[in-house]
Amino acid sequence: MINMHHQEPNRNRQESKYFWEELYPLISAAGFNGIEIPFDPFWIFRGGSGVPFTKYCVDIKYNNVDTYLEFLKDKGIDKVAGIHFSPQMFMRNEDLNFYFGASGHFGGEAIKFASELGCNYINITPTAPYGLISHYHGKIKDINWEKDFIERTIAMLNKFAETAAEHNLKLVLKNEYWGLFRGNKISEYISELDDSIQLNIDTAHLSISGVSSVEFLKTHSSKIGSITLTDTTFVDEDDIWTTPNPEYPETKATQVFRDLGFGNLELNSFSKALENTNYEGWVICSCRQTRDPMRALLRSRSFINTNLSIA
Repeated sequence: MINMHHQEPNRNRQESKYFWEELYPLISAAGFNGIEIPFDPFWIFRGGSGVPFTKYCVDIKYNNVDTYLEFLKDKGIDKVAGIHFSPQMFMRNEDLNFYFGASGHFGGEAIKFASELGCNYINITPTAPYGLISHYHGKIKDINWEKDFIERTIAMLNKFAETAAEHNLKLVLKNEYWGLFRGNKISEYISELDDSIQLNIDTAHLSISGVSSVEFLKTHSSKIGSITLTDTTFVDEDDIWTTPNPEYPETKATQVFRDLGFGNLELNSFSKALENTNYEGWVICSCRQTRDPMRALLRSRSFINTNLSIA
């Protein structure tokens, strides 16, 4: 719900420990007993240890992971279902060795953190946004930068899969509308990925990519490792996905993601399709870009109770 890099208002308040400690019991009060946490190395360098986005932050504020988990349980949160890691912050210059080196290192740290938290899965965004990558590397005309980038990405993901297996974690790939594996594109590379790697379905990201989440679910039902319910009204008519910051379109003032029930996706149809599969994992409800995290919790619960068949 909370993007600490961009989201306003009151960003300074959202960096504080008390903000999160007020939020936890409200998550439970809204009928949710599990959470997914972003692993964001920015908060190691930033020093904003009030946000629980790295092991460093948790250790500083709660002494250790076990104490943090006990605190969550006391607030009604029984499970940290998974950790999400994105390599986007490391796409910042023309040095691909830096990008893959930093992404590989901190991706490994995210897997270890997820293991300590007792998570079921680690959710990995496979690539930085296409527009951000091409901003730094697309000007190189004498090499096929995209092919090389994908090959190195697959090698990194397969290494992550080995590390995840060592920690008894399921590794899933988050299919974002702005990445190199967007929409059905990821299907082209499944055969090159470790057999243990599974897929995340994010309903809004698939829709913006022009893909039906119901059809994607049917096609890849045996490979689905986690579900993220998101909503949107956004249609990418201007190829916003190719721009450096596609979550915040530069050519129009628009909110890409909406609170659950405030977009136009047929999430009820997706929920019914999910019931017809053998999926037994977590369904994460995400009001990405929400203007009000506390209200978004109640909006999500109200929407689920009224429209969906999931618990």
